[in-house]
Amino acid sequence: MLEKIIKIVSDVLREQVDISTLREQLPQWDSLKMLQIVMALDEEGISLPIEKVPDIHSVQDIVTLSAGR
Repeated sequence: MLEKIIKIVSDVLREQVDISTLREQLPQWDSLKMLQIVMALDEEGISLPIEKVPDIHSVQDIVTLSAGR
C-alpha cells in the first residue's frame, strides 16, 4: 500500500515524493492538491477520515491515517 500511496501523491503533485516528504517542502502541495490527493486515493480504494485531512502534513501522515481505516 505504501508504494501505491507514494505513486498517487507523486502523480497528483507531479513531483517524486517519498515517505518523508513534507507538505512545506513542496509549494504546489496546497489545499486544492490535498483534495485531489484524497480523491485520487479514494478512487484507488484508500480512504482517509475527512475530518483528519487538515492534520496531514506529510506523506507519512497519509500512510498512518490510511492504515487506521
